[in-house]
Amino acid sequence: MRLPILLLLWSLPAAADAFYVCTKKGEVPAWVNEPLLSQRQKQGWRCQKRIGFGAGPARSATGEPSVGAAGSAERDDSPRAALSRFPGPAGERESFEPYIQEAARRYNVPANLVRAVIKVESNFRPQAVSSAGAKGLMQLMPGTAKDMAVSDLFDPRQNILGGTRYLRVLINRFEGDIRLVLAAYHAGPGIVAQRGGIPFEATERYVRSVIKNYLVYKDTQL
Repeated sequence: MRLPILLLLWSLPAAADAFYVCTKKGEVPAWVNEPLLSQRQKQGWRCQKRIGFGAGPARSATGEPSVGAAGSAERDDSPRAALSRFPGPAGERESFEPYIQEAARRYNVPANLVRAVIKVESNFRPQAVSSAGAKGLMQLMPGTAKDMAVSDLFDPRQNILGGTRYLRVLINRFEGDIRLVLAAYHAGPGIVAQRGGIPFEATERYVRSVIKNYLVYKDTQL
C-alpha cells in the first residue's frame, strides 16, 4: 500500500548538502550526492561540486516548514536579472517569478531548477494539460496535487508551490541524486526505486532536457 506523501515528507532522510557533476569518458554525466562521491571517484570519475540543496527546512508533522526554518535556497540575482536567463513571453515570466522565488525559499530548492522543470513540463503555460491528465505549469497529476495541498491546478502560485514541494519530497527520498529526482518526477518514484535508476528512454531524455535548461539558467558554468 502506497504511503501518503505527507508522511514521506516527515519521515524521509534529509538531502545531502550538495551534489556533484561527475564525468568519465564514454559515460553519461552523473549527478551524485556527497555520500556517493567517493565511490564515483574510486571508479575513475572526475567530480565537481555544483549545487548546494541544503538539508531542507525543518518540518512540522504536516510537512510544512517550521517558522524561521525555510533554509537558504540557491541565491539568484534579482528577479529581473534572473528573468533574462530563460525564454518565454516577458509578461508571463514576470508574473510567475515571485511564486518561483517563494517556492524556492520555502522548500529550499534551487529557483533555477524550478524554472527548468516548468520550462520542460509546460513551457510556462499555466493552462497546459497532458494526455495523461497532468495539469498546470509543473504538470501535476491530480493525486500528487492533492498530496501537496494544491486545490486549483491551474492557479500558478498553487501549482508552483505544489510542484516545488514535490521536488523537495523527491530530493529527500533519493538523497539529492538529481538524476533520480527528475526521473521520479517524470516517471514516478516507485518505478525509479524499483529499477534502481532511470526506467525509460523517454525519462532519460526528460532528465537531460531539464538539466540542460537548468544549466542555461544558472550563473555558473559547468
